[in-house]
Amino acid sequence: MFSEMDAESRLFYSRIVNVALFNLYAVENKLFDSLICQSDDPHVLERWEKAEPLILDTLQSRAEGDPNEDSIWGDF
Repeated sequence: MFSEMDAESRLFYSRIVNVALFNLYAVENKLFDSLICQSDDPHVLERWEKAEPLILDTLQSRAEGDPNEDSIWGDF
């Protein structure tokens, strides 16, 4: 499917897939409270965009082994 698309379309759809996979990972690891694709909240994407940098920081802290980092997030 992607191989038949022009470069701009591939980039567009790959971004959508990447956001969906990252959101799924964040929900499974209790870093975000809802899947974008299953939420009834009309502002879920706005909440996700605000939370995404914090989630990335948390994952980086976990990877670095920061003992002061809270391991359960769901306040977004």
